[in-house]
Amino acid sequence: MSLSLPKDNTQASPTFLRPVQVPGSKSITNRALLLAALAPGGSHLRGGLEAEDTRWMRQALRGLGFPLNESAGVWSLEGGARPQALEPLWLGASGTTLRFLLPWLALAAKGRLRLEGDSRLFERPLGPLLDPLQDLGAGWSPDARGAWLDPAPVCPPRLELRVDARLSSQFLSGLALAAAALPESSLLTWSDVASPSYLVLTTQWLRRFGCAAELEPGQWRIPGGSLAPRDLELPGDWSGAAAFLGAAAATGRSLRVGPLDPEDTQGDRALVAILASAGCRIHWPEAQTLEVSGQLERGLDADLTDCPDLGPVLAALAALAPGPSELRGLRTLRLKECDRLEASAELVRWLGGQAEVIGDHTLRVRPGTPPEGRPPFNPRNDHRMAFAAALGGLRWGGELLDPQCVAKTFPGFWEVWRRMLGC
Repeated sequence: MSLSLPKDNTQASPTFLRPVQVPGSKSITNRALLLAALAPGGSHLRGGLEAEDTRWMRQALRGLGFPLNESAGVWSLEGGARPQALEPLWLGASGTTLRFLLPWLALAAKGRLRLEGDSRLFERPLGPLLDPLQDLGAGWSPDARGAWLDPAPVCPPRLELRVDARLSSQFLSGLALAAAALPESSLLTWSDVASPSYLVLTTQWLRRFGCAAELEPGQWRIPGGSLAPRDLELPGDWSGAAAFLGAAAATGRSLRVGPLDPEDTQGDRALVAILASAGCRIHWPEAQTLEVSGQLERGLDADLTDCPDLGPVLAALAALAPGPSELRGLRTLRLKECDRLEASAELVRWLGGQAEVIGDHTLRVRPGTPPEGRPPFNPRNDHRMAFAAALGGLRWGGELLDPQCVAKTFPGFWEVWRRMLGC
């Protein structure tokens, strides 16, 4: 299945026809769901993301014995019990679901568990997370379809671990979430971490569930025994907003996007500063609503160490910019749902630009004009590559394979995208 990418054919208008409502944040939704399961008592979450990744988390929690009621946009969950799975847990392609659940299950689950998912899920790095769990007595037996997890024979009262987090901050976040449910205070340390802004995000949500975690350079103190149930509204997704904000920057037209929190700790909020530095105008006309206007005046120059998932969308925007761009801090992109660094370079070339990958961390882009008769672009079953292709297609159009891969985090993306364009 392929899709003809919608082009922006009405650039004479100073504004896009409709404001954009983005869905909830996947990163926050999966953190909040797990914390609701860990906290003794009944929690109620509103505004959670309805998409594949969060569906796998909810399905897994149900499979672990946690009734989760969904009614009128409110997810209600009774937490605090020990998890137990009587059947295999299917985790799809959700890295957050696997990496967040794994430490908790390895420490606290009743009996052996079977974890399964898409093949790419278990190809992505897990060793630095498994190593400390196996040192505590947990067993991990992978095979062609997933893995068997044997929980540690005794759940420790606290964790004191040094973690290799160079490949993913999710290793630390998963351990911190599990540590918050232990009776005593834990300490996690590291020397280097990928995407450190996600540790700030995890700290924020631990605190919202009553755990006064303290994050400092190279260490994380997580008090035990203090989690409490909550009734919370989950914020909109800065990652889901990225392509739409990029559309305003590429065309020079004004666009309002919400609900977005200007004080949110989501790393992809850095997009606001990146666009402003390239000449766009940023305005908050009302609470939770961001307005971007004014076309890019220059190429992009950005260090994405804290927000590497912006890489594909910014690569597409760079291919439409008025000058050369350099995107740095991309060393974790090769380990995502696909090799996003190479896929982003491929997208730039598909859009007629020149793309130079330097080492495993930098992408340099020079815009150009695509040739006639291009083959369809393949997003490699990666939602963020599809979002980026939508942005790139504003000027040149083109065909996109597998457009439904957006369902991983934003099932209604194409409807919202066309509505923005007035298609």
